[in-house]
Amino acid sequence: MTQRATTVVLGAGIVGASVAYHLAQLGHDDILVVDQGDIPHNPGSTSHAPGGVVAMSHDRLLARMSFYSTDLYRRLERYDDFRHTYNPVGSIELARTADRMADLVREHGEALAFGAATALQTPNDIAEKVPYLDPGPMAGGLFIPDSAIISGANVTGALLRDAELSGRVTTKAHTTVIDIEVADDRLTAVLTDDGERIETERVVLCTNIWSLPLRRRLPTLPLMAFEHQYVETSDVLEGFDPDNPDHEVTVPTVRDLDAGLYYRHHWNRIGVGSYHHAPLPVHPSDVGETAHRAFTPQHFEAAWKAACLMVPDLENSNEFSRTLNGMFAFSVDGMPIIGETNVSGLWMAVASWITHAGGVGKSLAEMVDGDDPEWDLRKASIDRFHPHERTRAFIEVVTAKNYAEVYDIHHPQEPPSRPRDLRRSPFAAVLAAHRPHNSPFGGIELASWYESNSALADSHSDRLPTRSEWASRHWSPITGAEHLACRDNAALFDLTGLSIIEVTGPAAMAYVNRLCSSRMDVPPGRVVYTTWLTPAGGLKRDLTVARLGPHRYWMFVGEGTRPQDVAWTNRHAGSHDVRITDISDAYTALGLWGPNAPRILEAAAGQNPGLGYFRGTWIEIGPVPVYAMRISYVGEAGYELHLPVDQAVTVFDRLWDEGAAGSLVMAGSAAMDSLRIEKGYRLWGADIDTEYDPYEAGLGWTVHRDKADFIGAAACRERADREPARRLTCLLLEAGDPLGNEAVLSDGEAVGYVTSAAHGYSIGAPIAYTYLPPALATPGTGVGVLVEGTEHPARVVTDPLWDPGGDRLR
Repeated sequence: MTQRATTVVLGAGIVGASVAYHLAQLGHDDILVVDQGDIPHNPGSTSHAPGGVVAMSHDRLLARMSFYSTDLYRRLERYDDFRHTYNPVGSIELARTADRMADLVREHGEALAFGAATALQTPNDIAEKVPYLDPGPMAGGLFIPDSAIISGANVTGALLRDAELSGRVTTKAHTTVIDIEVADDRLTAVLTDDGERIETERVVLCTNIWSLPLRRRLPTLPLMAFEHQYVETSDVLEGFDPDNPDHEVTVPTVRDLDAGLYYRHHWNRIGVGSYHHAPLPVHPSDVGETAHRAFTPQHFEAAWKAACLMVPDLENSNEFSRTLNGMFAFSVDGMPIIGETNVSGLWMAVASWITHAGGVGKSLAEMVDGDDPEWDLRKASIDRFHPHERTRAFIEVVTAKNYAEVYDIHHPQEPPSRPRDLRRSPFAAVLAAHRPHNSPFGGIELASWYESNSALADSHSDRLPTRSEWASRHWSPITGAEHLACRDNAALFDLTGLSIIEVTGPAAMAYVNRLCSSRMDVPPGRVVYTTWLTPAGGLKRDLTVARLGPHRYWMFVGEGTRPQDVAWTNRHAGSHDVRITDISDAYTALGLWGPNAPRILEAAAGQNPGLGYFRGTWIEIGPVPVYAMRISYVGEAGYELHLPVDQAVTVFDRLWDEGAAGSLVMAGSAAMDSLRIEKGYRLWGADIDTEYDPYEAGLGWTVHRDKADFIGAAACRERADREPARRLTCLLLEAGDPLGNEAVLSDGEAVGYVTSAAHGYSIGAPIAYTYLPPALATPGTGVGVLVEGTEHPARVVTDPLWDPGGDRLR
């Protein structure tokens, strides 16, 4: 039997319901929601989840998704008479240690920056809000009033009810999709276990851990299901009527972070959830038909002891009224996975929890609708994963680590502990003598600094300020010494991971001109700094583009976003007669920058390349052809050198030998970051993303409105002549060590957040960037930056702070 639906949503959990609801809100018709179980009480994780919605996160995207989700759930009409759909009780982040309390102080500052209401709490404050807790073991906490407890099934039911009332959505329970039909790489139908064939234009997979039966059609999904323990006690609380919905949840849910536990109220009972056990992964082939697994008491013994220290009433529970090991999924980076798969028409929204499900459904619906999503979704993009991140070995190790560390304190500059050494720079062997302190970038081990420069740090100690204990983690004064050496002399940077997308063919110029905001019909040998824009004018990314020949361009992007950037270029190729090739793995790069860089290159190459600023040409360094570009990301004279991977060490040796007599130093990514901040260069993913346009970011000069049509042109023409609502602004601090996401304050009110920051070793002060309204973005305006709970005075300054005329570059 055959039927038809324009869109089929697979999975009627909270994410699938959210997707259907938001598609209907945007005017999509003929949406069919299919689930293998009952609707809304299905066998998935939504129905068994304890229901905590925490309206805050250290991550800005997750925080915004949680704000939106809790507001959406709050607005839903009640689903049934037995339980409240939404219980606005708030939540408490609980600290047992001083380190945790310091982290909650930082989170409170981020909450101000993100627009969330939070309040720091003493142990007695917490005990008043949650009487069953003992304040004795506490160091304090953070109250998040907009958090809530929901009934996952009831929220799902309410979303689907409202979607069905629109006349745009229908549901189909007890139906398992066993396969999809694909013709010419495009989805055409889904097949069910009852022999039905549903013709469709679009399928959205919201089946989370059950997405894998279709895995032969898809690249490996980088997520893993894990068993998670939850119990409800016997009746240990008094005064609650189990037949009264108003009595189900009356106090905030509590996350006991240092113990890896959380607690919630269930009428006369207390629920305890535990991460306080070794990860219990469930391989996709073993998932089965339900997210419910048999309780394993041996994994709960230590958790119960830790819980009893904080919740004395637990000692009165002579048995558990409910126990389960419930499954839910972790992605390899802990973020949702949203977007269209390699099969045209097959979309996915997985690896999401109820806290973010409303925001995930909204974002997926906006993508399907063809509009730019409201939020920058690079961290949730389905295209973000590198090949090594899709391997079974990587997925198993990293998702288990993520489960075990879910409540750990994470430093923003902390590298992952494992796995490491997955990808290595071609210079790794020769750089070993410099004792690099490595961090992975796109999986490639690259130096943040080099311990071989420790003596240099000693010689510059008078220019290297002390930092707070928190800011000193994953940092070294060597970074400042490398920074100053680059300014004073010359430094060599390993730029492995500066990826290259090559465009060739008769229509190469027309295509690149369409893709980029700047005029790209420049002569061969010219290098252009430009941007890619979204149709709405948001900054998809900034990049450098070199024209090597009449029909040949190299577009340079970061390794961290390479998969997304390659997908973007292919998606917009259209009918252009071009060939798009990712040649990143064939080339590596070195940055040679500083006042003495031109002399070193001339000696190594045996000639002066004679390059003007933003010019490129092929040169020879010994027997190696090298594409040299006179550009810099650090604000000093020098070159970006692109060379074949198999001859990389030959070039390195020549440069190092020629520079050694002049005290050339190796420098790492931390020095590069502080150098670029002094020079006012923007960092993609921090200072700029799709939520900002070029005029807000100070990049309006890259937009050539008078050229032929380009992506985002109409939006830019509309915005160009009006005052931006906000401007990326440079702040000079008197003290403090911001690392990013700190609140920027004016008269005690949050007016922005720190996008990126570093100490300016050459100018002798901390620097931060933030977006401010025009009234505050005037040089000389005083503001404050809330760093680790202390407001530090700052003033708006004109950038760049270093070499504002660009004389050193030229």
